[in-house]
Amino acid sequence: MAGRVIAIDGPAASGKSSVSRGVAAALDWLFVSSGHFYRTVAWGTVRDGVSSDDLAAWISLRQLTLLNDNKDQGTTRNISLLLDGENTTPHLSEPEVAATVSLIATVPAVRDFINARLRALAEHHDLVMEGRDIGSVVFPETPWKFYLDASPEVRARRRSSEGAIDSVSERDRLDSTRATAPLIIPNGSIVIDTTHLDLQQVIATVLSYLDPLTVTPTRSVQ
Repeated sequence: MAGRVIAIDGPAASGKSSVSRGVAAALDWLFVSSGHFYRTVAWGTVRDGVSSDDLAAWISLRQLTLLNDNKDQGTTRNISLLLDGENTTPHLSEPEVAATVSLIATVPAVRDFINARLRALAEHHDLVMEGRDIGSVVFPETPWKFYLDASPEVRARRRSSEGAIDSVSERDRLDSTRATAPLIIPNGSIVIDTTHLDLQQVIATVLSYLDPLTVTPTRSVQ
């Protein structure tokens, strides 16, 4: 791993995506959402009508291409994903994808496929990566691990305000009980409860834990 990785894990609607984007913008590092990778695969299975029995064979034939280092709203470096040459970004929030992604994430062949590509990114980039097993499975060796959480009520309101239709409690159950890489607090993580904090407060809290000798913010947090 040539690049540095800040791992930000947590359950659905804990704020990890928005916080990760903000931290990445402050550091001028590349923002990566592992969830986008899983949603890309989920969309592909919906597109191709793939059954659970055929997933391992199907995923082995997929071509996943990264269009990296784009600017998100002019501030955050991020990547877009092409599955078999098709840009998946417009499809990641489709209802069928939301309904499928947690089940897709339980399949070991899918996780191996995605984890290999996440680790390959760290060979060439400094990353702020958010997900549910980044600090526990994908990059357990990174010294920068954060776990964000919030009360179930607050997380449910956040999901509803985003227009999401999936249940926070059901996502929690599926993510925490799956046999492969369940959602846990990774060893060595700094746990941040975001229930009563706004976005900028959480970003500032994460940045305050970073060693300025090894990770130097290049932009102020407004």
